[in-house]
Amino acid sequence: MAPKTQKTDRTPMARRPPKNPQKSKQNSPRPTHFLSLPLGHHPVLRDRIQEFHQRLLPSGDTNPEIEGLDRSILVDPRRLHLTIGVMALSSTEISTQQSNTSGPGKTVSEAIALLHSLGPEIDAITREPVPLTLDKMGVLKTQRQQAGVLYVGPSDEITEDAVKVGRIFDLVGQRFRQEGFIEEATRPAVLHCTLINASHRKPRRMPRTFSYREIFDRASVDASSPTTSEPPPASGDRSIKVDFGSWAVSEIQLCRMGSHGPQNEYISVGSLPVGGN
Repeated sequence: MAPKTQKTDRTPMARRPPKNPQKSKQNSPRPTHFLSLPLGHHPVLRDRIQEFHQRLLPSGDTNPEIEGLDRSILVDPRRLHLTIGVMALSSTEISTQQSNTSGPGKTVSEAIALLHSLGPEIDAITREPVPLTLDKMGVLKTQRQQAGVLYVGPSDEITEDAVKVGRIFDLVGQRFRQEGFIEEATRPAVLHCTLINASHRKPRRMPRTFSYREIFDRASVDASSPTTSEPPPASGDRSIKVDFGSWAVSEIQLCRMGSHGPQNEYISVGSLPVGGN
């Protein structure tokens, strides 16, 4: 008698449809607020950035020498900041029914409460405002010799103050990601303060980039300290050494995207002091 064969359940498992990042992005609620380390409240820094913009695009210049550059993509110095993360928030409490929709699932009050809860951990990092040195100029969204964003920020040199700022940046970003306010980053964060953003171009027309090589050439001469003799940037470099000074990071702000205060600053809806708590 032939041995019985044992039946095995080979019912195929249902396959999950492949994720469509583009569709997921389209279904995500539009960001309404962002967390930042503001810098535009420093008058001397504003003056230095304004002077730099003026060198790139003199007032009344109707024929810019730098390809793709126009006044609409220059960031107002009063709005200077370093973005920690963006999020979609509701100004009112979320009901159970609303939480099942594609709208914002968190509220402004919840975000402010979470920010305030980080006070003791920020105090453990520093008990006073931290100087941030802007000695690096770089570009993002690059394509050949073109870029979509030009920024200044701290260099890769490891200093005590740079480590403190980095720890604050990482702490706030990580906690807000853990609590579901900010989506997981798809690439490593770059600590940067945007000076030129081609996505702000008005009217919205091509090109969405500008020539950054010519800006680097001018910045390496105009913005660098006269006491240093840095070699000219190589053609493949995406960052150069500059000197825009050191400025105190004294606050973390939650701001409304696209908002405009009396001096054209972003409007803060909540904040946490850095040092001096």
